[in-house]
Amino acid sequence: MLADAPPPGFYAPDPYAGRWLWVGIGLVGLVLAWYAVVWWVTRAQRHRPPAGGQGLGVEQLRQEYLRQIETVVRRARSGAVTQRQAHQQLSVLVRHFVQEVSGIAAPTMTLTDLRQTGDRERLGTVAETVAVLYPAEFGTHRAETLDDAAALARQVVSRWS
Repeated sequence: MLADAPPPGFYAPDPYAGRWLWVGIGLVGLVLAWYAVVWWVTRAQRHRPPAGGQGLGVEQLRQEYLRQIETVVRRARSGAVTQRQAHQQLSVLVRHFVQEVSGIAAPTMTLTDLRQTGDRERLGTVAETVAVLYPAEFGTHRAETLDDAAALARQVVSRWS
């Protein structure tokens, strides 16, 4: 009987209050929620094609971009913009048209990206058009190929699906 009794001066530890268990579970939950929010905000975005580009149908977009191409050519012929600027504007128009219609991030792609993308069938004409525009955009010589470049840009916009 004496062996079952605690030694004199020994006291069992006081149990924690039940609220500390819930505080600990809540803190772990907050940390997990923080990680989930950070992951959600920083995940890679999928490229989804917009529904007809800001409420416009594909045919309306096509007509709008063809009109803008004609405006660039007209401004270049009148001397309002240089040949180089006109080629740059044509490149921007073609790339943005492709992005608005298909959701492909063509404005941020280099010529190499356009040529090496998995969607070569669709981007092949865009890549070739950009390849024709590059020397006039970035070259040191004066380019006189605006009519050819505009024809290629019109072709891409007219035939893109």
